[in-house]
Amino acid sequence: MVIKQLKLGPMDNFSYILWNSGEGEAAVIDPAWEPEKIAAALREESLSPTLLLLTHAHPDHINAADYFLSRNKTLRITLHKEDSFLLEGSAWPLNFPEDGEELKLGSSSIKILHTPGHTPGSVSYLAGGAVFSGDTLFVGACGRADLPGSDPKALRRSLLRLAGLPGETVLYPGHAYNGDVSTIAVQKEYNVYMKLAARGEAEFLRSAV
Repeated sequence: MVIKQLKLGPMDNFSYILWNSGEGEAAVIDPAWEPEKIAAALREESLSPTLLLLTHAHPDHINAADYFLSRNKTLRITLHKEDSFLLEGSAWPLNFPEDGEELKLGSSSIKILHTPGHTPGSVSYLAGGAVFSGDTLFVGACGRADLPGSDPKALRRSLLRLAGLPGETVLYPGHAYNGDVSTIAVQKEYNVYMKLAARGEAEFLRSAV
């Protein structure tokens, strides 16, 4: 699977385009801020988006979705149902997958891992030996758990779930806070929040999450 990482907007968000070499279908993860740049990257590779995937429904990760939905009426927004409250009033066509469900992208698939904590419906997408973690896990950090709907206990469990992935799994986060890319093995060794999560709930909850 081919992965293109785009750093966009004033908050250093990452949007991602995924596709299989030689195929024209693409998934766009977290379309944000600068839709024209995402669209230009799609055209450059002769791709058509068939999946719009949200790691969670905070505005800085979804504010370019309308651009694509307005141009392709067959597209639907894929997100976990527990984050639908963040889209209250939206008329977007929605798809609510289940934890562990696999979405087809051409000859490949994208697996959904429910990783709540930053929001109740946060998910990570597992595809092609990579995990797209949104705001659950960053390079050297993790997402905030002091926002409406956040849950630090759930965040710890989600970090432990991600820690259980193969060490060579490539980590693609939702923001460029401490770096653009890493691996699960490196984060387990150097990310203080991953270490605290492994040590126990009480120690994790005492951290400045």
